[in-house]
Order: sequence, then C-alpha cells, then structure tokens
Amino acid sequence: MAIDNFIPDLWSAAVETEYLATQVVIPTIAGKYTGEVARGNTVKITGAVTPTITDYAAAPRTITAEAINDDGQDLNIDQEKAWSIILDDIDEVQAAGSLDAWASSAGKALAEDAESFIINKLLTQSWSMNVTGDTPLTITTYAHAKAALLAVRKALTNRKIPEGNRYAVANPAFVTLLLDGLADNSIAGGSNELRNGFVTRLFGMDVLESPLLGDAAKPTVVAYHESSAAFVSQMQETEALRHQTKFADIVRGLNVYGGKVIRQFGTASFVSGGTTQNAFSSFLS
Repeated sequence: MAIDNFIPDLWSAAVETEYLATQVVIPTIAGKYTGEVARGNTVKITGAVTPTITDYAAAPRTITAEAINDDGQDLNIDQEKAWSIILDDIDEVQAAGSLDAWASSAGKALAEDAESFIINKLLTQSWSMNVTGDTPLTITTYAHAKAALLAVRKALTNRKIPEGNRYAVANPAFVTLLLDGLADNSIAGGSNELRNGFVTRLFGMDVLESPLLGDAAKPTVVAYHESSAAFVSQMQETEALRHQTKFADIVRGLNVYGGKVIRQFGTASFVSGGTTQNAFSSFLS
C-alpha cells in the first residue's frame, strides 16, 4: 500500500525552497512581522507617530510632554492557497529521489500567486503619479519612462522617505523602453545583482522587472521603500492520502499569507495613460 512512508516535512521543505527562490518583490519588503502565522491570524503593526521637536536651549528650558496616538494597523492573514497533485505511487517517487520536479512546480505556482497578490497591493494602494498637467501621460519612449521613474522618485523624496533600500518594480513594457535609452555601461550596479528580476540601478533605486505588474500593454512602474509594505506567509500543511477512484495517491499542501501597504507615502506608481492623481488614504502615512 502506498503513502506508508510518506514524509510531509521533506515535501514541504522542497516546495518552500522553490517558493522563496522564485520571488522577486516579496524579498524586498518588510517581512519582520512574521511570527506564528496561521489562518485567520491578525498581526498587529505598531505605527510610531513622529513627535514635535522643540528648542530646549531657549528660556525657560522646559519641555512639555506631547500626547500622541498610535496609528497602528492590522495585517490580516486572510489568504489561503492550496495545491494538489495525483501520483501513481508516492512511496516510489520519494524512494527514487524524484521529488524535485513536483516540488518545483508547486513552489513556483505558489510564488507567482503570492507575488501577484502583493504587487497588486503595491499598485492599487500606492500614491499615483499619473498627471502631467491635466492629461495622463502615455509612456511610449525612453524619455517618457525616465520621466515616470523620476516622478515616482521625487514623490518618495518629497515625503522624506529614506533614500536607502528603495526599489522600483516595472512590467516588461516599461523596462523595454527604459533599457532602450540606457548605455550598456549603465546596466550594472545595484545592492544585489543576483536578486531575482534585477535590471539596473537608477536614481537611487534597484529596478526590478515583473510581468505580474498591471496591464501588459501599459508601461507601469511602482517605486517603494522596503518598509512601506508588509508580507507574511507560511506553509501550513503538506499531506498525502489515497485517491478514492484511482489506484494512485494525492499529495497536497496549503500556504497561508497576508500583505498590505502600511505606509502609502512610501509608495508611488506611474501607469501609462493612467487615471487622475489619487488622494492619500487618511489612515496611511
């Protein structure tokens, strides 16, 4: 009988290795909130409000304590994504050491799902820099792509976002235009040239490429600081069971995760021919 010797930890570790190895954007955002992640959990994110700086040197050299409120937010672990495959004999597959193909496929699929989720959050919850005058700019040249990248950079700098650990993720339509105008010697540098999706470093940002961003036909870029979003995930379960109608086994697993933009001022997007400029959400800073 199959699945007698099934080793769930082995499968789970193999799937998670591929899951982590194929991510592009998730490794660049805040993951420090990961703890005991489970379905339905809520991670409490404390937001420190900046106090007012006063001149203590001036008479009468006294200071008054300032009452400030915590602008903390909840990060809900509300995404549950599962995979399930049929194998003729799980014991034989494990014994033959041929888990890699199955684990790789599951890990890549889960990674794409999670990446799509957080990239969409960055795009839809960011500060949109789409207006040139009263008309949204249509990005069709290198000059347009450069102007868009400078616009999102300026948005972050004006909001006093730290200059270190800034990133910009763009779709292939945007990256193609950007690279078309860059000299070969400028396609270098960066904080980590081995990072998945890394294209180049421009204007103080590591530029990453992902086909999961926005509409493939519309050049799109989102700039962000690593602390502007949060993401947590965990492989919850991996199990094997006998197929009810076939002489085969089923192997399946569950990944739970959650993510959101926690500081909208730390993100800025530019979409070709986009809509009018977004207003900031009152609860984000």
